[in-house]
Amino acid sequence: MDTRFVASLLAIIEEGSIAAAARRSGVTASALSQRISALEAELGVTLLQREGRMVQPTHACRSVLPRLRAMLRLEQDLRADLRGQRLAGPLRVGAISTALGDWAAQLLRHLHHAAPDVDLRFVPGTSPGLMALLEAEEIDLALVVEPPLSLPKSLRFQQMFQEPVGLLRPALDSASTLPYLVYSREAWGGAICWSALTAREPNPSVLVEMDALEALAQMVEDGVGQAVLPAWRSLARHAPAARFTAWPGVYRSIGLLHRLRDQDSPFLTLVREGIGQEGGP
Repeated sequence: MDTRFVASLLAIIEEGSIAAAARRSGVTASALSQRISALEAELGVTLLQREGRMVQPTHACRSVLPRLRAMLRLEQDLRADLRGQRLAGPLRVGAISTALGDWAAQLLRHLHHAAPDVDLRFVPGTSPGLMALLEAEEIDLALVVEPPLSLPKSLRFQQMFQEPVGLLRPALDSASTLPYLVYSREAWGGAICWSALTAREPNPSVLVEMDALEALAQMVEDGVGQAVLPAWRSLARHAPAARFTAWPGVYRSIGLLHRLRDQDSPFLTLVREGIGQEGGP
């Protein structure tokens, strides 16, 4: 089986269309279609179903996607070993929105310098959603809030830094009378913030609840309410005039979630080094 054809199949699935995958891969759409036809003939199954200009993997294709991705990663590792650990190929990093805002540029600069042949792709999402993508082999690792639950044996979490949790208020004397803008209690970090809030104020007046920290900070900045939030590194960009007061002993831990088999992967080391270039917030 030609791994170039497998890479083309995965590119089409990730992009959702043959045309988009062709632009990404630098080959013609007809060449990609021919590769898929060759794969389907070799395997004896239909791999893609076409819906207008968009394509979706068939059930048969979905069932073998984890093994196809593992095949490509094995080839990349072998090539890296033969090149003296020169890293190359796609690296799909999931990240929650605040981590993406804090670390994406820094990580891109680091990889451009340390591993220019790595094709870094960011996948935004929530912590639970990114864990599901990691288990489905759709991303390689994720920068998430520390899971509040027991992880599957196949996954590991490595803490990178802690963000203090506290009260963010607008620059108004009457801020203490404002209602609360609540970081969603269903989010892993939101549950921490809600517990900290209700420990101090058992029946808080809630105006809105959402899993969108940047938007909550902006609403505090605009004087709509006050919020219990973690102090991520770029918080001040969203609420430059608001006042943040950290609460002792309350933190949101952020770290790398990855598969156990990848714990010695040079890709994981590369990302860890990139995020740690300038230290924590």
